[in-house]
Amino acid sequence: MKLLVVTQKADSSDPILGFFHGWLTAFASHTERLVVVAQYVGQVSLPTSVAVHSLGKEKNIPIWRQILRFWWIAWRERSRYDRVLVHMTPIWVILGWPIWFPLRKKIFLWYEIRRGSWRLSLALLLVRKVFSATVQGLPKPHRKQIVTGHGIDTDAFSLDPMHRENGLIVAVGRITRSKRYDVLLRAFALLPQHCRLQIAGGMVTQADEAEWDALQSLIRELGITGRVAVQWVEPGQMPDLLRRAELMLHTCVGGLDKAVLEAMACGCPVVSSGTVAQEVLPELWRATDDTMSQVAQKILALSQPERSALSEELRGRIVEQHNLPKLVERLTKEMS
Repeated sequence: MKLLVVTQKADSSDPILGFFHGWLTAFASHTERLVVVAQYVGQVSLPTSVAVHSLGKEKNIPIWRQILRFWWIAWRERSRYDRVLVHMTPIWVILGWPIWFPLRKKIFLWYEIRRGSWRLSLALLLVRKVFSATVQGLPKPHRKQIVTGHGIDTDAFSLDPMHRENGLIVAVGRITRSKRYDVLLRAFALLPQHCRLQIAGGMVTQADEAEWDALQSLIRELGITGRVAVQWVEPGQMPDLLRRAELMLHTCVGGLDKAVLEAMACGCPVVSSGTVAQEVLPELWRATDDTMSQVAQKILALSQPERSALSEELRGRIVEQHNLPKLVERLTKEMS
């Protein structure tokens, strides 16, 4: 198979999309040829056989010029691919279709966000299949949808029970309203005083900045100012953070958050009130907004043997259902 992958970023250091660099590495070993087109190209370390093309967003090239360059690359590289996988951005399906359809290229989409748009609706008409980690990855089930599970690098995200830090609680993700950090902070405030919260995330947009201002006021109101820290964590440092954490708190609504799966792969228990995330958790550790703190305290009170058994169970679920080699093998088979 000769594959063209279109993505937002090819940058292993990006705190949000850096994980996709691992996907590209895996695709390189499952394809005859791999061509990557990314709006933004940063730190990349891929096999020399992989061709990586940037649309120039890292150079602040305007979007209309990015689109022209996209069309030029799609046409110029036409003999080097026979299938196209667009990652998360349906607009590139729409823009690429006038070139790919006459050339008889098979078009596929990966999508894992519950919210829809006219772009997604139109793209679903143009692709052969749409892949998602869960059935909830689309706003509603679709006849072209293939549920594959997520792709977690279980070699990088691994167990190290001797590495745990007493009282370290983590939350992962950008500071946005959809993450519902207000709910998470209220739950954390009820945990023992020795516990501290590390939010591995930060702000991107002005709306994020406004949300953080509101959360800072809440932090002061709850009296936990000295117990909460916020900082972006590079992808390469995330496994270490999750191995050190006693547990993760998670309140995000939407598709299946890969951060939940990465924590589980490290044997870090997750307490989540998110409906989709709960489907991958043991029933005893599922929570509502109102019961998060109680469930978290039960986990913190586990004996070492109980904790070890839970960690092994969590990791086993990810290795079996969501590890990266199995995902890429499934995707390449579905695109054959």
